[in-house]
Amino acid sequence: MLKQSSFFLKIKNKKLKLYEYNILFKLFSKIPLSDSEKKVIDSNENIRVYINKDYSVTIPGENFIKSVDALFKPIKKLTALDLLGEDYQTKIELFISKFPAGKLPSGKYAKGNKKNIQENLMWFFQEYDYSWDTIFKATDIYLAEYFAKNYEFMRTAMYFIKKLKDGTAESELANYCDIALDDLYIPERTFKKKVV
Repeated sequence: MLKQSSFFLKIKNKKLKLYEYNILFKLFSKIPLSDSEKKVIDSNENIRVYINKDYSVTIPGENFIKSVDALFKPIKKLTALDLLGEDYQTKIELFISKFPAGKLPSGKYAKGNKKNIQENLMWFFQEYDYSWDTIFKATDIYLAEYFAKNYEFMRTAMYFIKKLKDGTAESELANYCDIALDDLYIPERTFKKKVV
């Protein structure tokens, strides 16, 4: 939703008109009012809740102005620590270490760049609500499944977390987290025949 929509909705919910909110904002900003603006205050119960008899702003009025102002402040960009938790660098290294060394049959390196993987994990933690333990378990399941197939068609560590497909981000990791949580993984059995 656009911030302007939230702004107009807040004013409407307080049963104020835009020009009444402007009067309240002027008082909050210590801008002198005209006589006609003072008459609006005196004749309107909805705005009087936020303005004292001496034309100063009440505490609820100040809080309302501040809540509207907060709509237009930029949202703080979350850091890796905020999203990934304490000791996240060690956890990223553990995640990367699970992937095989060298190239996959596709010709791409399985492990990938730590910074790219961190960026994808930050996206993942914003989109999904899985713990590191679940992520590690899901990764182990994924790798075991593709180890049995000699890593044929396996995604790199970075693309396992997030890959763009037709302009949409998808996560194979999220699919495997669900498998890990539901204990749906059944290892494939491979049979070897002894030839004499």
